[in-house]
Amino acid sequence: MRDTYVTTTAEGRPTRDKGSALVLSMVVLALLTAMGIALVSLANSDVRMNQIDVRGKRAFYVAEAGLEDAREALRAANVVSTNPYTLDDELQAAASDPNLDLNVASLAPTYDSGGNVTAFTGYGNDVPLRSLTSFGRGWYAAFLTNDAADGVTSTNDTNDRVMITSIGTAPSRGIEVVQAVVERDPFPMLPSTITLLGEDPNFFGGNSGAKEYIGDDCDGTPYTGVPGLSVPVLGAIGSASEAAAEAGAIKPLDYQSDGQTGNDTVADVQSTISPLLMDCGYLLELADMVRASADYICYDAASCSHLDTTATLNTVTFVDGDLTLGPGIHRGFIWVTGDLVVQGNTSFEGVLFVVGKGTFLRDGGGNGETWGGTLVADVAGPDNLFGTPDDCTGPNAGFDQVSYQANGAGNHETVFCTEVINETMNGFPLRIVDFRQR
Repeated sequence: MRDTYVTTTAEGRPTRDKGSALVLSMVVLALLTAMGIALVSLANSDVRMNQIDVRGKRAFYVAEAGLEDAREALRAANVVSTNPYTLDDELQAAASDPNLDLNVASLAPTYDSGGNVTAFTGYGNDVPLRSLTSFGRGWYAAFLTNDAADGVTSTNDTNDRVMITSIGTAPSRGIEVVQAVVERDPFPMLPSTITLLGEDPNFFGGNSGAKEYIGDDCDGTPYTGVPGLSVPVLGAIGSASEAAAEAGAIKPLDYQSDGQTGNDTVADVQSTISPLLMDCGYLLELADMVRASADYICYDAASCSHLDTTATLNTVTFVDGDLTLGPGIHRGFIWVTGDLVVQGNTSFEGVLFVVGKGTFLRDGGGNGETWGGTLVADVAGPDNLFGTPDDCTGPNAGFDQVSYQANGAGNHETVFCTEVINETMNGFPLRIVDFRQR
């Protein structure tokens, strides 16, 4: 016989809730199951969203890598082009017909059966600045167009600015497109053969009548100057500084510019120099940029041995300390934060920024030449050490007194030359002036 269980009250009477506990348990179980399913679904949704986000980020980083690769490729192409002073040649090389064809809205990858990128489409007949390139587990390609001011399809560069477009893909077919307007000229042009910033410069033009300082563009050099261009031999800031510089220019026949000689070639360039170069804070930022862009960072002549051998006009060197340039030919852009000493029988082609302690000395007999431009500024502050907290706390808007000395016998000429300056500036990366993610 099957046993029967009956729930009773305290008085022994049977209750009426027979089986209700089972029903309640089933209801609770159903609710818990529904909640579990919802949580699992929500978790799966979050995972999918995170995967999409990760794919997008990976593709973005790949596209950025393509942009940087293309930026360097554009700089390198400009350096060796027939016209390195504009970006016309590079735009024309990117176009297979009179106009550039890139359609950013149509830019897309194509895949093989294994999910690998085989090509990009949407750029018409244009020649990629960087063709299909694998990067990690992704791919990128980069393209060149003009900037909006010149018209993106135009191959005529009028403002030294162009636009680079880079598309990047990641595994699972993530796609991102980034664009940057880049500028060719990161430096303001120097206003004189030798430019001394700050008040009352300690300037002495040399004790040998054989030395020459020339402001006529590229005069007597193998480089091509701008016809008719002449700049002051020595540029100072303010009338008091001009007078102090003139006091050092004691040998009239050594200074030549635009038919003038001697003190007449010394000028107050306050109205012609870029205001940026008179901003001490800007010079500190510029030093950081040069250091970050430098091909070589060194601390003395021994660690700057490349200047004697491999340096070209577009070699960028940042010297964090003192430098002595010995006999021979040296080239490029050199930033010196300490004392710069140029010995006899030494030649230099390029741009010198003696910005830090602001001390320049040419010393010793011998022949040679300096072609390009030189800027000297003392921004090191009272402790006379560049790179410390008191930089740009000098008495003259952050500047202290500079020293430019040229001693010793010998035939040395210092000539302003725009072609040398322009080719030297090509050693710097093209500056990004605008960036966006499509």
